[in-house]
Amino acid sequence: MQTFENKAQKPLVFIANSNIIIAICNSMDNSTNSSVLFQEEQHVWRPWLAVFFVPPAFAACNLSFGVWQQVVRGTPWGHRPMSDALLVLVTIVTFLVPGATLWLLYNMRLTTVVDQKGIEVHFWPVRRRRILFAEIRSVAARDYSPILEYGGWGLRFGSKGWAYNARGKRGVQLELSKGFPVLIGSQHADELAVAIEKAKAE
Repeated sequence: MQTFENKAQKPLVFIANSNIIIAICNSMDNSTNSSVLFQEEQHVWRPWLAVFFVPPAFAACNLSFGVWQQVVRGTPWGHRPMSDALLVLVTIVTFLVPGATLWLLYNMRLTTVVDQKGIEVHFWPVRRRRILFAEIRSVAARDYSPILEYGGWGLRFGSKGWAYNARGKRGVQLELSKGFPVLIGSQHADELAVAIEKAKAE
């Protein structure tokens, strides 16, 4: 009888231990999230960029028809037909290059996180940078010209230092104790600057 009770208690002990583990994990997640003072993710992709992929898509479809006509049906395609192998290769490249570029632009993003120790700026997939508060001399939200000051959007380096920007014309300017200034583009520049100043003061 005692052996049976011990076996019956084992599932209950396992469940209790599991609940303790879950509670600990939830506590760790909450403590991690509570240390994040500001977080923003900006995507580079804009719907109007799809216009630039219309000509490559048309060319790829046209070449696909050529492959079907020449390779599958055996009828030469065009005034100066390419070899079958070259035609297939050109068709594959015409699909892959614009497709890879489209995928990259669609997934490219700028993530900015402010926590208790500093700022992490990640321009995926190019570069991730960590800036500690001890390195920052001054913080200011400001308007800027992406093209005139930095030559466009993305990860840029210009006469005013580094820029991490995905869209818009507003960001936070960081003057560092060492190295070039850093501008972080943001759709919530004022909130970002306040979060940095608050974390620096603590």
